[in-house]
Amino acid sequence: MGQDDDLENQLRICTLECSARCCRYVTTSIEPPRATVDWDEIRWWLAHEGAMVTKDEDGWLLHVQTRCRHLLADNTCGIYDTRMMACEAHDAEACEFTGDLDYQVLLRSEADLADHLERRGLKRGAEVAKQIRKTARSRHNRPGGTASPPSE
Repeated sequence: MGQDDDLENQLRICTLECSARCCRYVTTSIEPPRATVDWDEIRWWLAHEGAMVTKDEDGWLLHVQTRCRHLLADNTCGIYDTRMMACEAHDAEACEFTGDLDYQVLLRSEADLADHLERRGLKRGAEVAKQIRKTARSRHNRPGGTASPPSE
């Protein structure tokens, strides 16, 4: 397969099959959570819209949903010829979005985190799970069931 065929194949996959999903988030590796403070930091991340934490065979990752400034409306790259090295190294055929995602842990919310900590019986996460449940109960009992705005 020539370079033009590779580019055409990548364009097909990215624009038609997955809608350039890899251009809509960033990830960073994180240390495996061990202490209460680690689990509480994960809780803090998950309290933010668009954040997700996963664990797979390669380790733990923080994902943040955020669209690349260079992604065009047709899901092509507006700076393709001068794109970042990470983008250039990306192989669309090996993209996680073209196959099944195999996460050992998938945390999308504080409730997911509490469930994970309780299911695993993690002592160093017990206080964090307790605080999440307490917050959920207090929000549920508040008129309107929503969080209060920050006080000034």
